[in-house]
Amino acid sequence: MKAVSTPWSRLASVAVVAIVCGVVGAGVAGAAALPERELPSAEQVDVAVDAAIVGQFPATADPDTRTGVLVNVGAPLTDLAKVSTTLSVTDAPLESAAAIEAFVEDPRSAASRPVAETAVTASSSSLPLPPGTLPVGSSTTVALSAAAGALDLPADEWGVYGLTVSVTVGDTVVWSEASPLTWQPELVPSLNVTVVASVTGPPARVESLLAAASDERVTLLVDPSALTAGQRLALDRREAYALPAGNLDVTSVAHAKVPTLLDAALAESHRYTTLPWLAVAAAADDATVALATTAGAVATMADARWASVKSPVASVVTAEAPDEVAFAPVVLPDVELSLALATQPPAQASATARVLAVAALCAGNGDGSVVVAPGDGWIVDGTGPSRAVEALLDAPFVTPRPLTAALSDADRPSLDLPATTAKRDDATADQAVGAVSALDRLSVMGTAADAPSAMVADARRAMLGAMSLSNRADPDRRQTEFTAAIEQANAVIGSVTVTSGNTLHLVSSSGEVPVTVRNDLDVPVTVRVAMMSRSPILVTKAQPTATVEAGTEVTVLVPVTAVSNGDVNATVALRNEEGQTVAVAETLRVKVRAQWGNAATGLFTAALAVLLIAGIVRTARRGRKDTRVRPADPTRVAGASDVDL
Repeated sequence: MKAVSTPWSRLASVAVVAIVCGVVGAGVAGAAALPERELPSAEQVDVAVDAAIVGQFPATADPDTRTGVLVNVGAPLTDLAKVSTTLSVTDAPLESAAAIEAFVEDPRSAASRPVAETAVTASSSSLPLPPGTLPVGSSTTVALSAAAGALDLPADEWGVYGLTVSVTVGDTVVWSEASPLTWQPELVPSLNVTVVASVTGPPARVESLLAAASDERVTLLVDPSALTAGQRLALDRREAYALPAGNLDVTSVAHAKVPTLLDAALAESHRYTTLPWLAVAAAADDATVALATTAGAVATMADARWASVKSPVASVVTAEAPDEVAFAPVVLPDVELSLALATQPPAQASATARVLAVAALCAGNGDGSVVVAPGDGWIVDGTGPSRAVEALLDAPFVTPRPLTAALSDADRPSLDLPATTAKRDDATADQAVGAVSALDRLSVMGTAADAPSAMVADARRAMLGAMSLSNRADPDRRQTEFTAAIEQANAVIGSVTVTSGNTLHLVSSSGEVPVTVRNDLDVPVTVRVAMMSRSPILVTKAQPTATVEAGTEVTVLVPVTAVSNGDVNATVALRNEEGQTVAVAETLRVKVRAQWGNAATGLFTAALAVLLIAGIVRTARRGRKDTRVRPADPTRVAGASDVDL
């Protein structure tokens, strides 16, 4: 049941089911007794009749057309008899969006009269069933139709009335559903309509929103960082504006007075597109409009969920600047019409009729022009174009109008906005400052990468997404996403590090200190190793540059000179080509023992000198006359002949 769900109606339905069961049992007593069935409880009575509108309610009608509805009725719990469906219309028109809402929620809120009635009878392959009979487990679709003129509504005056389809068992209504109907015996006053759809979020959500807003008469506000290259390319055929990356909550940024966060989101957005950008504001106040204007927005559009303006004078206005600085135009969507489109599931049978009825009331009020902006919370089914948008823009009293045309009106009225509108669902200043800090460090990491890094890009998107406009609806979720995004950013920032040991040794007056650099990013990085001694004992002679492949580490030799012995603390930072710090500086302890090397060198030199002197002395001694051996005199040896001599 939809509208009949009070405890009284439940008890009435139980009684009806009991009576029906009794009637059916009596009818077959002479033949064979049916198995005894347990009556449904009060909690089960809502499904004693299973009914649903097939398709959509009719959105419009006139004296020359029939008005029909299809309804499917089933009996899931027990056999039912005397089942019928009725189509009713309200006696008086519904004068406001609030009246439409109340009627759809409870059709009994407005007096109605029946205009068509049909018995609900299940089809049978054997004997025909009595009219109004539904055996348990069966269902059937019934066509309720009122002939032309049968609605008996005024023949010379348009209006919005209410239709109700109800299912009755016996004399008790056990199910009903209602919808507005725009009665058009004459043309409804003309209305210029600008439909603006925000497209942002995860890939599946983006695809669904693009499908729902595929009508080329719809203006798109897109987060280019959330779109694929193909989706961005398709924007060339559409009227489109860019949103800050992540659909940043511009109002929170303005209230926190951290404009650099907006600068970061726009820089990320501009990496993907050159479209002009438009700010969506959660508060229509001077602080938000001023920030957006300063950052180059072509306009600021109030979000219908939060930034309502009492009695707006027009759909596009000029905010009165306090310092005589021209503000960008301010777009004020019609709140009731925007919410009617945004909050109705497409499968809801009354969704299209409700949007068209509220638009007709806007036209009847003399609005002339309206902007319809369902925002990033628009409920879509993702299967195709929005039927409600198509019906609205095709309505005979509606003229579709691009947002560019609305913004170019030269005679926009002025509106004095409040200086600032404090809201409890604003992001905190600490969150805004923390997001800026993380984004700045991620940007520096990105400059050190030799190619675009998916890890850096994902961390940036997560950080901006945590500060998105949609998270105003749930500050707790925003805090959870913010904490997770900070952790993700810190992990990416810590992907390039110095992994050398804490203590290094230098045993000469000059040499090279080995520094190991690790890269856990998904792309190579090029960094400059900057070592700075905290003592004059050690002097760094250069800052070498190294390229570290993804997932590897390299050892970089830093040339230094030692003046004397001692233990020195030296900081090692990894910087990009511009000198910005890529990795947080690490402190290393260098044990300088320059004299050890000098003493060893001296001893070695002395040893060489001794050997050299010894060699010289020996050579000299060989050259002296008194050290040479004289030849012996030839003496005849006994027995030797002259030949032997």
